[in-house]
Amino acid sequence: MKRHVIVLLLLVLLLFLAAPSFLSAGAETTSQAEVEAELGREVEKYIESLDLSEFEAYLTSLDTPTDLSKRGVRDLIRALVKGEIPLDATNLLSYFAENALGALSGMLASLLTVMIIAVMSSVLSGLTSGFVQKQTIEIVHYVFYTLVVSLVFVKVGAIVKECRAFCDGVSKLTDSVFPPLITLMSALGGGVSSSIYKPQIAFFTAIISKVFGSVILPLFIASIAFCLIGNLSSQIKMDKIQSAIRYSSTLIVSTVFGLFLTYLTIAGITGGMVDGVGIKAAKFVLSGYVPILGGYLSQGFDLISAGCVLIKNSIGMIGILCVIFMIMKPILHVTIYSFALKLVASFVQPLGDKRISDFLYSVSNATKILVTAILGSGFVMILTLLLMIVSCNVGVL
Repeated sequence: MKRHVIVLLLLVLLLFLAAPSFLSAGAETTSQAEVEAELGREVEKYIESLDLSEFEAYLTSLDTPTDLSKRGVRDLIRALVKGEIPLDATNLLSYFAENALGALSGMLASLLTVMIIAVMSSVLSGLTSGFVQKQTIEIVHYVFYTLVVSLVFVKVGAIVKECRAFCDGVSKLTDSVFPPLITLMSALGGGVSSSIYKPQIAFFTAIISKVFGSVILPLFIASIAFCLIGNLSSQIKMDKIQSAIRYSSTLIVSTVFGLFLTYLTIAGITGGMVDGVGIKAAKFVLSGYVPILGGYLSQGFDLISAGCVLIKNSIGMIGILCVIFMIMKPILHVTIYSFALKLVASFVQPLGDKRISDFLYSVSNATKILVTAILGSGFVMILTLLLMIVSCNVGVL
C-alpha cells in the first residue's frame, strides 16, 4: 500500500514539474499563431491601400502565361507572401513552345519562298549561260536578288517594329512597377535609397529610348543596307564594315549599360546600408527610451515593417517576371529568324547563287545587334529590381 502511495506521489510531482513547460509551449504556439494572424492582417491592409491600377493594367496588356494573366496583381502578391509559386512549369513550357512555334510558322512561308527563288535563279542562270550574254545573266540575278531582298526586308521591318514596341514596354514597366516599390521603401524608412532609385529609373528609361531609337536601330538598319550593297556584286566588299558596325553596337551597349549598372549598384548598396542603420537606430530608440511600452512598440514596428518588406519583395518578383516575359517574345523572334536565315543560307549555298547565300548569312549576323541590346536592357532592369528587393531588408529582417 505504501508503495502505491509513493508511486502516486512521484507521478503528481512529475506532472507538477512538467506543467510549466507544457503551458509555455501552449502559450508559445498561441503566440506564434497570433503573430502570424496579425502579420496577415497587416499585409492585407497594405495590399489594399496600395495604388496598383497602373501595374494591373500593364500586367493585363502583357503577353504572359495563363497563370499570370488570369490573376490580378493583388492575388499574385498574396500568393508570393504565402510562399506559393504563381507559375506552373507545364504552363511555362507550353507558353514558350507556343511562342516559338508561332514565330517559326510566321516566317516559314517567306523562308521557303526565298529558297525556291534562290534555286530558280541558279537553275535559270545555268540553263542560259551558254546562250545569252553575261550582262543578261546579271540582270536575271538582280531580278531574283531583288525578290529575295524584298521578302527579307518585310520580316526585318516587323522585327524593327517589335523592337520599338519593346522600348515602349520598358517605359510602361518603369511607370507601373517602380512607383509602388519606391512608396514601400519610403514607408520602411528607406529615404536614402528612394532618393537614389527615383531619378536613376527615369534616367534609365531615357537611356533605353535614346540608345535603342537613336543608336542601335540605326546601326542595325545601316548594317542591313551594307549587307544589301555588299552582295550585289562579287567585286563589292562590305564584310569589314558590317563587322565594324556590329562591334561598335556591342561596345556602345556594354559601355552605357555597364557604367549605369556600376553606379546604380554602388549607390544602391550604399543607400541600403545607410537606411538599414537608420531603421535599426529607430528601433533601438523606440525600445530603449520609451518607458514601459517601448518593447511592445518595437515589436509592433517589427510586425508592420515585416509586412511592408513582404509586399515590396513580392512586387519586385512580379516585376522580374514581367521583364522576363517582356524580353522573351522579341528575343525568340529575332533568334529564331537568325537561325532560320543561317539554315536557308547553308541550303542555298551549294544549290543556288552564292551572293544570295552570303546576303542571308550577313543579315543573320546583323541581328546580333538587336539581341545584344535587348538582353542588355533586360539584365539592367532585372538587376535594378533585385537591388530594390534587397534594399531596406537589413534593418527589418
